[in-house]
Amino acid sequence: MKYVILGNGPAGVSALVAIRELDPAGEITVVSPETWRYYSKILLTRWIAGKVRFPNLFLAGEGFYDRNGVKTLFGVAATRIDPERPVVELSNRQRLDYDRLLLAMGSSPQVPDIRGIRLPGVHYLRTFDDAERIALAAPSARRAVVIGGGLVSLKTAEGLLARGLEVWVVVSSDRLLSQITAPEDSEAVLRIFQGPPGLHIVLGCDVSELEGRGRVEEAHLSTGERVECDIVVVGKGVTPNILVTRGTGIATARGVIVDGRMQTSVPGIYAAGDIAECYDIARGKAALNALWSSAVWQGRVAGYNMAGRDVSYAGDVALNSVTFGGGCVVALGRPRPEAGDEVHTLAGKGGGEYARLVFRDGRLVGAVLTGRAVETAGVLRSLIVRQADATPIMDRLLGGRTSYPRILNLKLSVSGIAS
Repeated sequence: MKYVILGNGPAGVSALVAIRELDPAGEITVVSPETWRYYSKILLTRWIAGKVRFPNLFLAGEGFYDRNGVKTLFGVAATRIDPERPVVELSNRQRLDYDRLLLAMGSSPQVPDIRGIRLPGVHYLRTFDDAERIALAAPSARRAVVIGGGLVSLKTAEGLLARGLEVWVVVSSDRLLSQITAPEDSEAVLRIFQGPPGLHIVLGCDVSELEGRGRVEEAHLSTGERVECDIVVVGKGVTPNILVTRGTGIATARGVIVDGRMQTSVPGIYAAGDIAECYDIARGKAALNALWSSAVWQGRVAGYNMAGRDVSYAGDVALNSVTFGGGCVVALGRPRPEAGDEVHTLAGKGGGEYARLVFRDGRLVGAVLTGRAVETAGVLRSLIVRQADATPIMDRLLGGRTSYPRILNLKLSVSGIAS
């Protein structure tokens, strides 16, 4: 059996481990446009900050691929898939035939339509090479502008602050983390990111132009203000890398549509990770959940099925978290209320604790947490995953008493909750 895996991230590597578990002799080829062995992208901002040593970025040892009998084609990308033959064409003009194919190419940063966006000194942060360019530029820089108020943008800002730079975070929305929170969370979320010396957060504002002679030197804001800068980091979201699926018959929406076995609409071709639209338990439908943990599990399920074991992916619940200084924000499930939802907001004295819980028909479907309320994230996520009727424990949930022992000690015999 010949297996080709497009992608060397958590989905691709988890798939190859699962395949090798069931098929010790199959031919596995991993293709990736990056040249590095499997590493943690989650740690890149901490590496930029100087808080993680280079060797600790890697999640696979130097002999990992050899030990697993895997052929690697690094520094090349898939350009075309022909399911009829079946073959994958690569950017180096090589062709790979396959029996089973996994699409795990991840996603790429969105490039905003801003004049000067291609100037040297403008960076994105998606790969180690991106992080290295930012880290090399930081020692000679004085001020950075970060465009966007999402998870990656805020962690990048923290990393640059740690390197001694003054950082301006320019956000077109009127709040931070707008993709995973609701307007009513804005004050509690903003409080987490305020205070560090050298950090300026500008909400409801766009970068209209980047200017410089030979490299970026100034950012023009929609307010009319001009900010001198040596580095610009763009964090305006990502787009799934699904271009290679065009003309293949593989069904797509925002990402690649898969069934419970992670198989696409074309038999023998599977997808996992950032590009796969999988069942979201909180939403009750397929969605893109660009989570490391989801990618690992999806890749493993795909790998098992590719190698002949019938395994299903039960779905997942989104869990996004970001730490900043001594604070943390967690968003679970479907945190944006919809018509018919019941919403309860809890705020501690002094703003040190905040929780907004979203219920649908008595079941918890989403939450936004800050401060000490973050400690309840595990049990709240468990309730969402189980789709449990939370009515009998509503008082405890709303009182913030949501530890596992306290809930289990209720001796409930409710559908979805162990008694």
